[in-house]
Amino acid sequence: MSSPPVGGAGSSPEPNWYADPSIPGYIRFWSGSGWVPGTSRPEPPPGQAPPAPPGYARPEPAAEP
Repeated sequence: MSSPPVGGAGSSPEPNWYADPSIPGYIRFWSGSGWVPGTSRPEPPPGQAPPAPPGYARPEPAAEP
């Protein structure tokens, strides 16, 4: 499978969501060195943020005193 578009000459794409080259209309997470398996999902509608990166742990809210 190909890598996502490169930002500049000789630079490696940053870890982020990119168009999935194997499924039109889907996005897939690129780790900076390869596609992360199991991360393909439908592209979000315009104006909607992409999902959190895989393995992202949302911090627990602070306990009220």
